[in-house]
Amino acid sequence: MDKRTLEQLEAALSAVRQDLSPRVEELAQRSTDGLLTSDEREEYAEIVRLNDTLSLLKLQTEEFWTVRAAS
Repeated sequence: MDKRTLEQLEAALSAVRQDLSPRVEELAQRSTDGLLTSDEREEYAEIVRLNDTLSLLKLQTEEFWTVRAAS
């Protein structure tokens, strides 16, 4: 694994957040209002899972490089 992996993960996470931000806001508001359809609920959950997965991968990569740099 090279440091480029962390940069790629950061870019992917940023792209997901930027590209999906308007849709997430819309789904969040519809959820708050109790208006989500079942398809929208699935879409919202999938976006949240994707964000969580990318965030976790980023943290694991940062930890890997922190440990490696300390060695």
